Amino acid sequence: MKLTKQTVYIGLFSILYLIVAFSSFFHACAFFGLANNSWMSIILAFAFEVGQAAVLFSLLTSTKDRSRVMPWVLMGMFTLVQVIGNVYSSYKYIIINSVENLRYFKEPIFIWTDLPDAQANVIIVYLVGALLPIAALLLTSMITNYLTDQEELKKKQEKLPEDTETEIILKKDETIDNLKEVIQNRNEELEKIKQEFEELKQSKENADIEEEEELRNNGSNDSVQQENEDVEQSAGEENEDDVEDSIEHIEEPNEQESDTGESEQEETEFEKNNSENSSKDYKKRESHFINL
Repeated sequence: MKLTKQTVYIGLFSILYLIVAFSSFFHACAFFGLANNSWMSIILAFAFEVGQAAVLFSLLTSTKDRSRVMPWVLMGMFTLVQVIGNVYSSYKYIIINSVENLRYFKEPIFIWTDLPDAQANVIIVYLVGALLPIAALLLTSMITNYLTDQEELKKKQEKLPEDTETEIILKKDETIDNLKEVIQNRNEELEKIKQEFEELKQSKENADIEEEEELRNNGSNDSVQQENEDVEQSAGEENEDDVEDSIEHIEEPNEQESDTGESEQEETEFEKNNSENSSKDYKKRESHFINL
């Protein structure tokens, strides 16, 4: 079995408590024997030792009792009874058996003072009878504090995995939220870029349409102008032909024999030809504009 720090502490404290309880039991029997017979003094001494053991057990096992006042008051009272019993028994033994040996303690320890034997006896008695029970009481306080710290550490260790899992979950949630925020920002940027692209595309299409319309208007104007020039040129050529025909008709009466009726008939034919040519030109221009 592997020894732990807690086991060593409790083992040492148990040994000390058993030694103090055993010696204090006999000294308490002598002390209670001042006012009781022998068997009653034994019962009273045993009752005090059992009471001290019960209080000590409650302090070691109950965390709530360690923070309360009453257990420590009882523990102090029982320790005081042990001190009184030890002091009584020790002083009685010195007076009966060790008066002659007192100088072996007084001369080396109290060399700088001139204490009477009675005061020296009291000092020796308290050193012998009071130190051990008080040491046991202080050690009880140390053991209870140590056990409290161990229980708190154990609770923290048991709670640590839950806290760790909670922290991991919180970190995952935080990471997911951050990723969602980044994705949302990227989507917004993509929407802006897409919108700008659509605007550029629309503006380019509008520019292309305007350019096509401008080119179409320029081409139609050039074609109309070219056709007008062609029409005017053809009309000029026909007029020249008509003038030449009219000159030939005028010269023909001098060479041929005709009367006034024939010349008038030729003049009417000439006017008729002119009117027909002009109507043809008009219809031709009208059909051209209709085609446009």
